[in-house]
Amino acid sequence: MDVGNTELSPVKGHSNKGSPCCVFFEMTRPSDHPDERKLAAKRTVGFTALTFLITLGTGLLVVLSDRAHLVNGARPVQHPLSLPMPIAVALIVLGGWGPGLAAICVTAWESGYRGVRELLRQFRRWRVQPIWYVTALLGPALLGLIALALSALTGGPTPAHWFSIPRARLLGLAFGPWGEELGWRGFAQPQLQRGIGAFWASLVVGTIWAVWHYWPVLTPAGGHLSEFVSSGFLTWWAYEVANSVMMASLYNRTGGSLPIAWAGHAGLSLGQNLVNIHPIPFGWFVTTFWAAAALMTLASCPRPNTMCER
Repeated sequence: MDVGNTELSPVKGHSNKGSPCCVFFEMTRPSDHPDERKLAAKRTVGFTALTFLITLGTGLLVVLSDRAHLVNGARPVQHPLSLPMPIAVALIVLGGWGPGLAAICVTAWESGYRGVRELLRQFRRWRVQPIWYVTALLGPALLGLIALALSALTGGPTPAHWFSIPRARLLGLAFGPWGEELGWRGFAQPQLQRGIGAFWASLVVGTIWAVWHYWPVLTPAGGHLSEFVSSGFLTWWAYEVANSVMMASLYNRTGGSLPIAWAGHAGLSLGQNLVNIHPIPFGWFVTTFWAAAALMTLASCPRPNTMCER
């Protein structure tokens, strides 16, 4: 697919005619208009608040019920609610789609049906070079393997088996990541990078993403808020931010392709199953993933001889 096609431009008022590098520059450069930057920030705040409201609203019913074991990090409560398994699963799936549903709601409020159609149109941008799919799906597994090798070479723990067969629950990857990626990469990333640029936007999105995954802590069945300043969370945050930087680069380099964003998200989970990572040497994972994120960021920087004229 030629990412220079005008159909793929997510920046209103800009044409994607020209080289792919020019398209990438137009997508990721901050807006020149302060009002547009303020509006983008306002939309992102509203999106974030609604995302947590949806996920916490649905998840709270589950963690306070006899199905709390379905949620990682949730602890049994006294006098739990009785909740049928199908309803509990439906609530968990709905909560997992919190970012996507929030993106649709905010877009509908701001731009109506036409805006929602343009938002969902990103799902159709699947015709990209196969190398992007290979990179997105298998890249995390390769990085995980490198992290394990570095851990072994430095005397750290190594897994009993370097590779394992993907679990049956990975079938859920065909559905789950779409909801997250519609929100994180399909909405929040484009909005924020209009105001602060692609790299800084990916740091903000990665931070929201990391905190969102810790939502059980914000419920009575979770831990204590001090977990957000614990070494475990800070390591997880650094890992997720590195992932966000890489996935934002993949998304932007492919002209705003949500199928590629899905592939990158699925690749993270797939990599954790193809590579047996128990116990997880998270220190090496963070180092390896940030090294890859830095290389992708440097490779994405527009060079003077390829930059489009404004």
